[in-house]
Amino acid sequence: MFKIGDVVVYPIHGVARVTDIKEEQIGNSHQLCYILETEIKAISHRPVIKLPVDKVESNRVRKIVDESEVPKIIEILKLRATKNDSLTWNKRHREYQEKMRSGSIFQAAEVYRDLVLLKETKDLSHGERRLFDQARNLLIKELSIAKRTDETDIERTISMIFEKEKAPESL
Repeated sequence: MFKIGDVVVYPIHGVARVTDIKEEQIGNSHQLCYILETEIKAISHRPVIKLPVDKVESNRVRKIVDESEVPKIIEILKLRATKNDSLTWNKRHREYQEKMRSGSIFQAAEVYRDLVLLKETKDLSHGERRLFDQARNLLIKELSIAKRTDETDIERTISMIFEKEKAPESL
């Protein structure tokens, strides 16, 4: 159970904050819902999501990764043994979509790493570029919250991992 003020990850929508918990009319019934305000800045407001409490698990909504897990994410990003370059773009895309829908930050890190490495040798399809951006944005936003640091610091650290020179040891 989340509480008001919690920051969560909703795989389809990204990072969001629980702004309220209240009864909402959904279809023909009243349901207890989390009111989530996404971290996506729209033109005049942030999109709001009404998520029934009993749908949290099936939608794979979770709390932000704990800071103690960040080194594991960095290790995933540093691994260079990618197997997906031999798959067709649509099979890769399907596999990456499944990983992103899983809600796991670790699988999002794998998607980002694999697409960065693939991008060095092939052009990414439109769908792969979208997934690349989605995974990158999720990693930057979530790691900055977990580490309580600025997104630009995380972005710089992640970029350094993929530079040809020595990557940083930790975040």
